[in-house]
Amino acid sequence: MKNGLWKTCMGGFVAAVFCVASGSQSYGADTKSLEEMEKELNALRASVSALTDQIESVKQEKTVVASSSDTKQDVEALRNEVSTLKEEMRTAAQAEQTLKAEDIAGNVYSEFAKKVKLGGQIRTRAEYANGLYQVPTSNATLPGAGGIAGRGTSYDDDYVLNQTRIWADADVNEHLRVFIQLQDARTFGAEGTTVGFANAYGENSIFDVHQGYFDLRKLFDLPLTVRVGRQEIIWGDHRVLGNFVWSNVGRNFDGGRFMWDTDEVHIEAIAARVDEDGFTTVDGSDNSDENMYAAQLAFKKLVPGALLELMYIQRNDEDNVGNIAVGSGYSTAGGESLEVHDFGFRLDGKIPNLDAIDYTLEMHGQFGDYGDQTHKAYALAAKAGYTFKDMGWKPRFGFEYAHASGDDDPTDNDHDTFDNLYPTNHMNGIYGFADLLSWQNMHDIRFNVKVVPTTKLTVQVDYHWLMLDEAEDGWYLASAALATPRPVGGYDDEDDDLAQEVDLTVSYQLYKNVGILAGYSWFGVEDWIENNVGDVDTNWVYLQTTVTF
Repeated sequence: MKNGLWKTCMGGFVAAVFCVASGSQSYGADTKSLEEMEKELNALRASVSALTDQIESVKQEKTVVASSSDTKQDVEALRNEVSTLKEEMRTAAQAEQTLKAEDIAGNVYSEFAKKVKLGGQIRTRAEYANGLYQVPTSNATLPGAGGIAGRGTSYDDDYVLNQTRIWADADVNEHLRVFIQLQDARTFGAEGTTVGFANAYGENSIFDVHQGYFDLRKLFDLPLTVRVGRQEIIWGDHRVLGNFVWSNVGRNFDGGRFMWDTDEVHIEAIAARVDEDGFTTVDGSDNSDENMYAAQLAFKKLVPGALLELMYIQRNDEDNVGNIAVGSGYSTAGGESLEVHDFGFRLDGKIPNLDAIDYTLEMHGQFGDYGDQTHKAYALAAKAGYTFKDMGWKPRFGFEYAHASGDDDPTDNDHDTFDNLYPTNHMNGIYGFADLLSWQNMHDIRFNVKVVPTTKLTVQVDYHWLMLDEAEDGWYLASAALATPRPVGGYDDEDDDLAQEVDLTVSYQLYKNVGILAGYSWFGVEDWIENNVGDVDTNWVYLQTTVTF
């Protein structure tokens, strides 16, 4: 009996030692493959199971011999061995618990993965236009992109734009967030062929990092966030700073952003590099970069029921060869650089105790150097609406007026045309959904009606009466470029009536992650366009599907 007990104990002890040795080797071999580690883990589990059976057998034999006096010494030794075996088994079990797949295969299955949100979006939009319209662009793939097509004659064409975005939003810890968004923007067929990698029409990289930044939050335990990297920036109604979301490519800024946010105020400061050009081609002595600097102070509770934002934006373009002043004919290539200082405010809210009335007021004043000329300009926009919340379809009737100063004499040394800076002029159709006008040298009187027949369906109709502030200045498109080059001797300035526009927009949420947007716009020209461009109306229609996951 003594020998049998001893063999049983020794067998269990060897099995336990084997388990511990195998577990420790597996855990330390961080260079082994996941398959090898899983095999050793299974072997460890089998050994622990066998050890448990042996201990139970020892316990039964111990009960039988406990009453025999000549085995008391063996039983005492057995108790010590069983105690040792239990300790070894606990060690083996601990080794088994610490060996997990996430320790071998990175953080794919780890707790950190629970903090990462993955998402994506595919947006496809088909457009058809007839008349004076801007050719849609996808990384400058289309010939004539950015200008007015068919000047003086009716011209029609159709395009299909496709935008694909995927992103990862990692909430790493209390103080760190990382956001990465990749984008592919293309026009169907613009590459010349879908076989291989064609570069038709000077195709650039259509796949890019649209956003990639990190947030340092609660910096120094203060309500301060620092965001560094490529990022979208939106202020207010996108009138001076926006992400140009309607574009197939969109706008982003490369830079840093400091944001202080409390229940009472929001403060931010921005420094961004818009264009890195190195040196000018004129004398090679100055850099020709374009930088944007901005600051905002927003009061959340100062005005009852409204948000008050105070803004400053500086546009600093050292490129004295190809800046916007040269492009619009207000400066000569190789002249002075462009530096615009913009001060503005925006008040947005609802009437206290009468939230059926909403309103927005925004005003800006500018000064600086516009190439070879001294810059001073202004702009304002005011809108209000009333929503009948107790009526079926909850109709909202709105009125809006927008005005931006123009220049009455392009040949003097004063530039009075408002600089629209970095907007999303398509946003909410603020100057018409056809995107044929920017916040420059203009008057826009707008009426609109919006109804919500169902929780999924929204229908809106807009009417715009568009005029120029100064007929001598010219007509500026949503891209801030002149619709047609300024002719020698200037434009025909006998009339400043520009156009009328009617927009119909229908939005339908088909499913939770599938949205459909359709629209039709008619842009009817008036005297100024008839005299300087052509007697051509524009019809534009589109159908867009957005799938988000």
